[in-house]
Amino acid sequence: MATAASLVAANTAVLKEVKIEIGSFDGLRSWNPVGLSRRRVNFYPVSSSTSRPNSLIKAVSTPVKPETETKRSKVEIIKEHSNFIRYPLNEELLTDAPNINESAVQLIKFHGSYQQYNREERGGRSYSFMLRTKNPCGKVPNKLYLTMDDLADQFGIGTLRLTTRQTFQLHGVLKKNLKTVMSSIVHSMGSTLGACGDLNRNVLAPAAPFARKDYQFAQQTADNIAALLTPQSGFYYDMWVDGEKIMSAEPPEVVKARNDNSHGTNFPESPEPIYGTQFLPRKFKIAVTVPTDNSVDVLTNDIGVVVVTDADGEPQGFNLYVGGGMGRTHRLETTFPRLAEPLGYVPKEDILYAVKAIVVTQRENGRRDDRKYSRMKYLISSWGIEKFRSVVEQYYGRKFEPSRELPEWEFKSYLGWHEQGDGGLFCGLHVDSGRVGGKMKATLREIIEKYNLDVRLTPNQNIILCGIRKAWKHPITTALAQAGLLQPKYVDPLNLTAMACPAFPLCPLAITEAERGMPDILKRVRAVFEKVGLKYNESVVIRATGCPNGCARPYMAELGFVGDGPNSYQIWLGGTPNQTSLARTFMNKVKIHDLEKVLEPLFYYWKRKRQSKESFGDFTNRVGFEMLQEWVDKWDGVVATRPTYNLRLFTDKDTYEKMDELAKLQNKTAHQLAMEVIRNYAATQQNEKGE
Repeated sequence: MATAASLVAANTAVLKEVKIEIGSFDGLRSWNPVGLSRRRVNFYPVSSSTSRPNSLIKAVSTPVKPETETKRSKVEIIKEHSNFIRYPLNEELLTDAPNINESAVQLIKFHGSYQQYNREERGGRSYSFMLRTKNPCGKVPNKLYLTMDDLADQFGIGTLRLTTRQTFQLHGVLKKNLKTVMSSIVHSMGSTLGACGDLNRNVLAPAAPFARKDYQFAQQTADNIAALLTPQSGFYYDMWVDGEKIMSAEPPEVVKARNDNSHGTNFPESPEPIYGTQFLPRKFKIAVTVPTDNSVDVLTNDIGVVVVTDADGEPQGFNLYVGGGMGRTHRLETTFPRLAEPLGYVPKEDILYAVKAIVVTQRENGRRDDRKYSRMKYLISSWGIEKFRSVVEQYYGRKFEPSRELPEWEFKSYLGWHEQGDGGLFCGLHVDSGRVGGKMKATLREIIEKYNLDVRLTPNQNIILCGIRKAWKHPITTALAQAGLLQPKYVDPLNLTAMACPAFPLCPLAITEAERGMPDILKRVRAVFEKVGLKYNESVVIRATGCPNGCARPYMAELGFVGDGPNSYQIWLGGTPNQTSLARTFMNKVKIHDLEKVLEPLFYYWKRKRQSKESFGDFTNRVGFEMLQEWVDKWDGVVATRPTYNLRLFTDKDTYEKMDELAKLQNKTAHQLAMEVIRNYAATQQNEKGE
């Protein structure tokens, strides 16, 4: 796996490149949240042998008057006066207007919603709301899936969107329908609480429903972390279900860890003991996984949690990684994507206390004056990992142990059919850009309802059907294939690892296309592959976002497209297939119609100059951007060769021309459409034979 030295080197390279100068910030202690006393926390030396609850660490709360008032962002003031994320949202929801005011827009994020409007409509704005669910580990009970499917048709735009954080997004909900939709989700074993806003977001974990100790322990840990960091003040239930708290009983270890204030982590008299009135400076992301399984992009999170087991597979503890994050701002080099780096190891019984200590360190010290620099990655970049570790240890109450050695990471998609290990099967299905609609949506609902299946959502915008009996495999496979949900061997390898954010028309931050543009990008990359002689089964990880915020994690891609203008992208290169290397900016302002001018030389020379089994990302890093740029600048084009695949497919000109005419209607080449038809036919024939 990526070593501590390699992760530090990767981040250092980015820091050296952009010459960052981030000013110091005194954190929460420089101002007084309404209704809460000022706290001065006195820390005493930490002992590595300190055990809970009898600790040498003490925290003394005393009033203190700030000497100067530190500047705060507008959102911080809105949170302060909101009565724990209620006002003025509660009043705005009662008006007849189709939208809500700016303060309420900021607050409704904490409830799991964003206000949007269709940016392509001319004239007045048609406001609607996007709702995002919160599903730790991507777990979706049968009842919740069916409810989300119904809500999409009744109150949304008829589609469901699977996100890169294992959740649903439901677009197009009108303000007047918000309470109906929210309450339906809550009463169907779901929630949107904390799916957006300045707090812990959905906690990722491998979606595969394996009956293995390490996977189940990772998923249980993700559930517990999500529960620990769930808001406690009741604002969500007050707003959407009239104060009715519909929650399952929490594990006692979660309640104990949340209430523990041995080391000055809590606001003792607050209805939000961990968050207080101000919650966190910005969003906070956590992923839990097991060794080798990097299906969760673990190093892109504020906290990465990795299960460590003994020789018998029994979980013993966790390696912790901190400081990852994707978002940045164009033309502002002091903002940057960053990989998480090793913090240390904790025994399994301490994980909730360690995570809480990290969150509190960010709460107390993360910048609240300028939201561009409020993520924890900037705090760690400013302080350095040693200082950060030292402060976290004060809140944790003991020293972190050295990180344990782990094997290399692998990207695991869990597509196709797999044994769960408990006698059942699960089936992972690829969904282009996570958009579930049309016949695919109807077929999924029919199968999930008929067989009473639970579902898991993956961090790669795909879906897993769980708990399938072996006798159901044939009829389910047949039904899926008829709806275009093919087994992975029948899907273009480029599509299998591609991701894109929604972007236009609803995202207010989008600069250019992502989801709607991805099919054309993939088609054109495939055409370039054929032109330069790359084989069909070869692939690269391609990700696209319509803005630099990085929702689809393009900065980890081998080939990343980041919108930087109308019909224009930054090109990022250098990520790796196992998601352990940070890509870098290769070119700016590449117009969409000029992509081939960049991609042809890059893929041509990768084909001819790569080392044995060298991935495209590793190749670009080894060769270096200077040489890559020279190849692009001097490119005269590749001599076209006869399309041997097409000769095999089309034996006469008339057939080719008819197929080509149909293909153009779908924005495809004749070859691509023919291959798609053949794969679908082959899949159907195999299913009918019971294979």
